[in-house]
Amino acid sequence: MGLEFNATLLAQIFDFIILLIFLRLVVYKPLMKLLSDRTEHIEKNIAVAEQERQEAEQLKAGYEAEMRQSREKANEIIQKATKAGEDQAAEIIESAKNEASRMRETALADIEREKQKAMAELRDQVASLSVLVAGKIINQKINDDIQHGMVREFIEEAGELPC
Repeated sequence: MGLEFNATLLAQIFDFIILLIFLRLVVYKPLMKLLSDRTEHIEKNIAVAEQERQEAEQLKAGYEAEMRQSREKANEIIQKATKAGEDQAAEIIESAKNEASRMRETALADIEREKQKAMAELRDQVASLSVLVAGKIINQKINDDIQHGMVREFIEEAGELPC
């Protein structure tokens, strides 16, 4: 068996080589371009997704910072309101104490005034009764000048008595 020359085999090899060249020239470049475009598109999508993820993280960090600031402001407002309430309560208590003290002093002054007035009236009544009793005892009529003199003298003596 030797090598026989088979023209069909040679034609098939030649056709296969031409087909490969044709595929390389016509199909390979567009196919490679399609694959390259697809790879580039995927890489762009990955880059966009990464950028969006970073932006989302930045937004999240910004929102968290704003929430912290809002909480701090709210706590500050609550503290100010509490302090203002405590200050106002202290002012009200102090005002009430001052008012009570003033009312007490006024009441004490009124009591002292009424006491002095009652003492004066009591002195006058005692003096008048004493003069009447003395007049009846003496059986003489005392004129107004003598009565007033005796009353004054009695009041002066009564004023010296401890009450």
